[in-house]
This record gives sequence, structure tokens and C-alpha cells, in this order.
Amino acid sequence: MCQQIGAYDQQVWEKSLEQAEFNGIDSKPKRSGHIKTDLIDVDLVRGSTFSKAKPDSPWTALTRKGLVRVLLFPFFFQWWIQVTSRSISTCILVLYLMQGKLASHINILFGPMCLMLLLGTVHCQIVSTESNRSPSDSPVSSTSPARRRRLGSYSIGGAMDTKVKPHEVERLRTELERPASDTDDTIWEELLQGPDTASTGSSDSEGDGRYGPGLTLPPVSIYRLTSFLSPQGHLSWLQACHPSRDRVSVIIWEQGECKKADMSVLEISGIILTRVKVVEQGMGYLALGGLFTATLALLPFVFRLAQQLDMKRLSSLSLVELAVMVVGPPNTQIYAFFFITTVERLCLTGLFFFMMCVAERTYKQRLVFAKLFNHITSARKAKKWEIPHFRLKNVQNIKMWLSLRSFLKRRGPQRSVDVIVSSIFLLALSIAFILCTQLLNSHHTFLDSETNWELMVWGSSLILFLLRLATLGSETNCKYSNVSVLLTEQINLYLKMEKKPNKKEMLNIVNNVLKLATKLMKELDTPFRLLGLTVNPLIYNITRVVILSAVSAVVSDLLGFNIRLWKIKP
Repeated sequence: MCQQIGAYDQQVWEKSLEQAEFNGIDSKPKRSGHIKTDLIDVDLVRGSTFSKAKPDSPWTALTRKGLVRVLLFPFFFQWWIQVTSRSISTCILVLYLMQGKLASHINILFGPMCLMLLLGTVHCQIVSTESNRSPSDSPVSSTSPARRRRLGSYSIGGAMDTKVKPHEVERLRTELERPASDTDDTIWEELLQGPDTASTGSSDSEGDGRYGPGLTLPPVSIYRLTSFLSPQGHLSWLQACHPSRDRVSVIIWEQGECKKADMSVLEISGIILTRVKVVEQGMGYLALGGLFTATLALLPFVFRLAQQLDMKRLSSLSLVELAVMVVGPPNTQIYAFFFITTVERLCLTGLFFFMMCVAERTYKQRLVFAKLFNHITSARKAKKWEIPHFRLKNVQNIKMWLSLRSFLKRRGPQRSVDVIVSSIFLLALSIAFILCTQLLNSHHTFLDSETNWELMVWGSSLILFLLRLATLGSETNCKYSNVSVLLTEQINLYLKMEKKPNKKEMLNIVNNVLKLATKLMKELDTPFRLLGLTVNPLIYNITRVVILSAVSAVVSDLLGFNIRLWKIKP
């Protein structure tokens, strides 16, 4: 339909061009070629040269899968064991059964149920790359045991057994193209992935000659088949053309003595990783998460106690009287109900705050990586941290410096932590919107609601963690985008020009390359960011329109005149 509409605007030259394009490149003469590994791509500066695993499915499909796996948790229990552990999956199953036991009290369990759905969806987003890793990451290990047994028999010494019966080859392509099933039941697979994407492998091609000596497979299938059967071939190609194979002369310190060595990006990053691991990680935010968890778990009891209790009588009441005031008269069923809800809130809230602490620790490690990267060109700091040191005195060293920068920026968890941060941000966004709405509707009785108190505690905790992540992310970006290192190296080049006038022309070339690297870094290191946090443009716009509009309405109602915060430019 789109092509038909666009055809009305086409001129004669456009139609002729399309007819020429239809012929394709099949009719063109071809000759052998090779990739020039001594040059760099823009991906090297942007950081995408060292790619990370990504899911094949869009986030909407992954969200649907996550919701189904949580809502029907017992049916996917084996899958949860694979992506977590048996003990954790068993604990979550117990929580799930507890919620089913108290299904009639949906108003009490609404919070824990939402938390379980959020945690399950986030975890499904995180582990969605497990079955989509590249062949060099051992694809067989990410499949189910049954598929592993079927696929493992075809790889003999990194090559196909002599080409294997044709119908077996066809079944092996089918296996590689088929996403890993969550269960062995096709019904669940269609429920999660949709009936259109379910694999329909056929076995009636035996003897039809399609997979004889002239094996004809779709291009993607050929790549996946050859990469799977010969992962070493793919890895050797990657090592041959990747910038990580280059080496640079560095200075290292052994027992206080200065020595020289030739090292690659991988070797330098390995030393930096060793130094990062020995840096002590503080327990402050983990303790803060535990404090917020306990507060949210005990908040309903404290709220009921505060409503019914006079502070002057607090010291004169016994523990039994306090329990009666908070829970009610002695009743096994009532006590069991409050025990289950408290355990639900404690466990699920604790898991969520633990997830936020994982994100905080990862961001902190990224900052340490960035700091050590900045110390590479400083002799004093490199000696202090016992990391390799080299100057940007020639073009090759600049290339290695950019390669190391790109490599270190991609080290460690990336997408999984971004999923956690996005979920924190969206949850804080939703809570802020609800609080603003509640404050507008009933600001006189706002503090009389237990839900509002709970939302305020949630909002405060999320804001604290977001500010922490924003600070760490901003500092990390400043370290990697710190042009003072390049400016210092330019000064060093001018100092060398004075000492060695005969090398002035060569040093001028290096100086010009440093200037280009500075401009390129400034141009590429400016994506959508919120205080250092990478934010989706859609989330950014929702924040400006929804939250700032709600806050503007609250401020306008309190001050008595209209104010439009969303029009303020960041």
C-alpha cells in the first residue's frame, strides 16, 4: 500500500533507477578482497565495535512473555530454575502460592502482586539474550538439554561430518533457526511467541536432492550453520580483523622497577579488570535498601498503631495489647493472613531493592574503569595503581587508546543494568504521577491514607537511588569524555618539537590526529542523557509532559497562578 501511494510521486528517473536496482549485484563481476585492519571505523569511537548480546524479540514481546511466565509461574517452573536457581525459584513459587491462598483479599495483595509482575518481567528482559548469543559464546550451552543432545552430534572437529544425511542437515538448520522453547509443550510456545513464529520443521525432504553436494541454504542459515559447526573459524576471523589484536609498547612497574612490554588491548584491559576487582565495594546502599525494605514491610502495622494509639499510653501497654491494636483480636486466620502479607512484602521488596543495589554497584564499577582508563596516560597515577602506562606520541598509540576506551566502556553488564534502571525510572515516574494526582484531589486528607504514605516511602527511596545512579553515570561519562587528557598530550607533543626539531613534521601529524579525536569524541558522546543516565527519547518526553505537567498543576494550585514547568529547557 505504501509503495502504491509513493508511486504517484515518482518521476521517470526514479522508475528507471528502480529498474536498474532490481538487477542487483549478481550480474556484476567480482574479485577477491580483504578488510583493511589498520584503519578504524566510527564504531570504535562510539563504542559499538565491541558488541554485546541483544535479544531478537522486541521489548513488547519480552514483556508479554514475562507477564505470562509470572502469571502462570508453576507451568514455567523449570524455566525459572534454569534462569535463576532451584532455591530462588522455590521461594518465589511459595510466594506465588501464598498469593493464590489470599486471592480474595485483592486490595491487600495488590502491591505484592504488582511487585512480582515487575520483578518477573524485568528478569525476563535481562535473560532474553541467553538463547541469542553468538556462536563464539557457546550457543549449545544456552539451549535446552534435548536440543543440546541433538545439535552436539553434528560438530566433529569443527566441521560437518562427511555433509551427514540430507534430512539430518535440514533438521539441524531448523534447530538453529528455532528459538529455544520454554517448555516442551507447543501450546506454551505458541502462547509466548505467537503461532506465526512457532517452528514448523519438516522431515519430508529426505532424498529430494535439495541438500546434496550443491547445498543451498538461505544466507542467514548458512552463516549460522557454518558458525555453529565451526566456531573457531568465526573466532579466528574476528581476531584477525579486530582492533584488539594490535599491540602497543607500554611501561609497567614490577617491584618499583620500570620496564617495557608490548601489550594488546585485551591484555591491558585484563590488568585493569584485576585492579577493579580489588577495589572495596561499600555496603552503604545495601544497608539503605534493607532499611527501606523493613520500613515498607512494617509500614501498615505502624500506620494502624499510630491511628489508634496515644503516644502517652505507649509505655504503659504490653506487647499483647499492642498486637491486638495493630492486628485485631486473637484469631489464627487473621494472624496467618498478616504473617503471609508481611512475608510477601518483605521478600518482594527486598528483591527489588537488591536489584537496585546491583545496578548501583555496576555503575560504581563503571566509574572505577573510567578512572583507571584516565590514569593510563599519567605516569604517576599508573604507577600508583600498577597499571600499564603509555603516551599518545604516535598515531598507532592514539588508535590503541581509542580501542581501549571503546573496550572498557563495553565491559561488564550493559543492557541488563539498563533494563533495571529503566524499570526504576518508570516506577518512580508512575508513583510521582499518582502522588501528584492524589495531592490535587484531596490535599487536606492526603496524609490520612496508608497508600499515600507507602507511595511516599517508595518515591523517596527510588529518587535516592536514581540520584545516586545519575551521579555515578555523569561522573563516568565525564571521565571517558575528558578532553584534558588529549590536550595534555598535545602539550607534550609541542615539548617534543622543541627537543627534536627534526621530527616536527611527524609530531604535527600526531597533533592533528589528536585534534580530530577530540572533535570526534565531542560529537559522538552526546546521546539522550538524563544526568548521565541513558534514557529512551520516549521516556524522556513522557517525563517532560506527564510529570512536569502534574507538578505544575500542584504548584499552580498552591501558589494561585499558572506555571508551566514542562516548557523549561533542560
